[in-house]
Amino acid sequence: MTTKKLDWTPDLSLPAGKGATVQRFTATDGDDQLEIDTMPWGEGDLTINDKPIAHVADELSGGDAFRDLEVIAEEIEGEKAAAAARADTGRKAGQT
Repeated sequence: MTTKKLDWTPDLSLPAGKGATVQRFTATDGDDQLEIDTMPWGEGDLTINDKPIAHVADELSGGDAFRDLEVIAEEIEGEKAAAAARADTGRKAGQT
């Protein structure tokens, strides 16, 4: 699978630290708005363009949940980029 490194930014408008129940991280890739919400008990959700994409549970911590969802997001965005590159290459080849 193709992966694409995304730049995740914590949502500082939400409480953070030991008492926080949800931590949110956001990233943008092209037109896609990505969001990862994690909970300290090891659950997390990945949303792309306001559409739920993945949920993880039973991880050891919110950090583990984040890392799992980050991998999923990077694989999805990497595959989109690879498909777009293949389509662009195909169009260029057809223009000879």
